[in-house]
Amino acid sequence: MTTRHPSLSAFRRGTLLATAAALALCIGGGVAAKAAADSSKTSNTAQPEMENAGPSITGFRGADFGMTQAQVRQVIESEFKLPASAITATTNDIQHTEVLNVQVPELIPGGGAANVSYIFGYQSHQLIQVSVLWSKQSDPGMTPQMLYQNGESLQQYFVGEGFPPDRSGGDIATGSGIILFRASDPALNAVLLVLSGTLAKDAKTPNKTVLTPAALTLVYAATPQNPDIFRLPKGAF
Repeated sequence: MTTRHPSLSAFRRGTLLATAAALALCIGGGVAAKAAADSSKTSNTAQPEMENAGPSITGFRGADFGMTQAQVRQVIESEFKLPASAITATTNDIQHTEVLNVQVPELIPGGGAANVSYIFGYQSHQLIQVSVLWSKQSDPGMTPQMLYQNGESLQQYFVGEGFPPDRSGGDIATGSGIILFRASDPALNAVLLVLSGTLAKDAKTPNKTVLTPAALTLVYAATPQNPDIFRLPKGAF
């Protein structure tokens, strides 16, 4: 049975499939196997305990990886107090995955509305990823300052969750923004927080680059190194 980190109740689980390169950063570093001591054993040889396994990444709020669309619909209606008509279903024609989308106001107090997308695997038809997007697409009133504030709040939240240093990191510059936080758990499930937008040289400090954010994306993915998506078989062409 999976043991969840006790403080992952508010934002404990995660979005559209992010790029493989970005999610691969979540998996970097060594992954220790769990080996807890079993007090019921009579052997004199004690089994080693993992010093810090960190929190388990099991989905987003009440939507656990492995759930069906019907189960996730019930979670959405219950958690966000939204009618069934607020949920729209789409298909990713490239990855052959099915997606449930919903717009949710104030996931972060004062943070504006967010688009939440629940992605279901190509073969399993079960929840494999959740993406949360804050942008003008989700809320026309979204501002760069709101995106910065949302990103900082979530970054501080995840830093405080206790992911081991060898399976987490942040403030990583990319060609289109900043990976504010990324981490994986022992099962290689991942969480990724990215602030993206337009990069430009600071007019007052030429050697300084300034990011004008246009979107904040929070992704939780089940084993992103081997996603359940359609891929042409090797040697097909």
